[in-house]
Amino acid sequence: MSFTAVVSGETAITARGPLREAAERVLGRLWIDEVPVRLASEDPSLWPSARAAGAEGRALCWPSQPGPGRAALDRAGELRRQARADGLTEVALLGHGAPARAAELIVAAHRLAADDADDDPGSPIMPLTVLDGPEPGPLLRLADDPERLNRTLFVVTGDDPGSDALREVLDGLLRDALGLSSAEVARRFVTVAEPRAAAAKRAAEAGHPLIEAPAPTAFGALSPYALVPAALAGADIPALLDGATAVLPSLTRPENNPGLVLGAILGGAVRAGRRTAVLGGYPAALPGIARWVALLLEETACGRLTPVVQDGGLPLRPDDDLFLVTFDGRPRQDDATVTGPLAAQLVVWEYAAAVASYLLELDPLAPRHGAAPMTLDDGTGEPLLADGVPGQAVEVFTTVPELMAAPDLPALVDALAARIGADEHLAIVAYLDPDEPHGQGGQVRRLAALLAARSRRPVTVDWGAGHPAIWNDHRDGGVYLMVTGNVVRDVPVPGRHHRLGMLQLARALGDARDARAAGRPVVRLHLQNRRAGLARLLDSAREGD
Repeated sequence: MSFTAVVSGETAITARGPLREAAERVLGRLWIDEVPVRLASEDPSLWPSARAAGAEGRALCWPSQPGPGRAALDRAGELRRQARADGLTEVALLGHGAPARAAELIVAAHRLAADDADDDPGSPIMPLTVLDGPEPGPLLRLADDPERLNRTLFVVTGDDPGSDALREVLDGLLRDALGLSSAEVARRFVTVAEPRAAAAKRAAEAGHPLIEAPAPTAFGALSPYALVPAALAGADIPALLDGATAVLPSLTRPENNPGLVLGAILGGAVRAGRRTAVLGGYPAALPGIARWVALLLEETACGRLTPVVQDGGLPLRPDDDLFLVTFDGRPRQDDATVTGPLAAQLVVWEYAAAVASYLLELDPLAPRHGAAPMTLDDGTGEPLLADGVPGQAVEVFTTVPELMAAPDLPALVDALAARIGADEHLAIVAYLDPDEPHGQGGQVRRLAALLAARSRRPVTVDWGAGHPAIWNDHRDGGVYLMVTGNVVRDVPVPGRHHRLGMLQLARALGDARDARAAGRPVVRLHLQNRRAGLARLLDSAREGD
């Protein structure tokens, strides 16, 4: 079957068959509406949120916008030199969403490139860890290693209760466990925030260095929210921005415009009834790119497009509503392929997500949700059943009628798999520790693979920190399986009456309540013991094979 290739520099986009035809049907409209020029000029008439921000005099993170990131580089360089002089050799990012995952991707790619270089790479690339929510596990691993805690620089990019709780806990650890003074603690934090944000005010009160940025959106891969932590870790951000800037002229021209064509592929596919994008085939030099792209599309497509990262043995059967997008893939076999260096992909994917949002009449700059209220009442009362021995049982909460009659966990899994319709997917949202060797990441991924095989439908995995799945505007596309669990060791938040584990559970219960209120089918499984509960869940998912 024939395919079409769009090549600009080192970037190539291909599409074949129905996907190519769907893109061709919408490209004309994009040019008639002058979308490329309007995006390049940051035309506020494109989206209501842009108009509102403009009226308020607020800057927003627009797609493929390198200016604010470049403006922050001098200050980031000063802070990196100060950190090195203070003996700080690791970076922990307190933030979430697509910009945080972009920072992680940038640092991972630069570390690989430095490791592969034959010559001396100069100043080494520091490890970067993302702490993106109130899950106690990652923080406890840091607290249990005083040497690591003492060599870590903390970058705060989140402006939410979870990020602020983490900041307060870390502030207390640095004072109590390491005996640092207020001035010494202040040198261990860098805040990136909009000038009017609460995080900026807290940074000023604590004496933390502040780097100002536009208001955050999903389009943050070239913003200070991603580039400052990556620069502090030692990534070559000037070179990255030079590569990104070189791509920008191609995004305004009528031919060989990779961002426009990729956006037409994504938006055209959804308009043609293909609502699930399977992201597969990963370039070795860009670890984590599929996960960043998936989060970018989740946050901008508002549920109209479901991205599924095909890794870890997650099976997917061909279907009329699915299409495959591969990184460095096979143009004559895959539905669509994307090839290019890191800087180009950051630009092209953000631009494409904006174009797809325009075609789907969505507002990708709109805030997605607020914080879950601090409450332990999720409106479901006592569990419907507790499967397993006391202390290791899996508790089941749901108001979905066809699931409420299940007598045990295997029967519930059977009913859950049968509940997923021919054009739906299962969304697993885990409020657990995503780390694979130390937490529950590996078990949750295996559960997703088993449930995908059972239901013969796509299964997505989100972690509870700032995930966007619940707050999309697509009411009939997903069944939600939320997994919460007790913690063996919790972490108190200084000056508060709660602990991180309590904050994590409160967020999950608020999310479950909001999802049900929006008409979504929700099952929440609470693990009295995380490891034993997930083992029981995996056994139950296997029983129907």
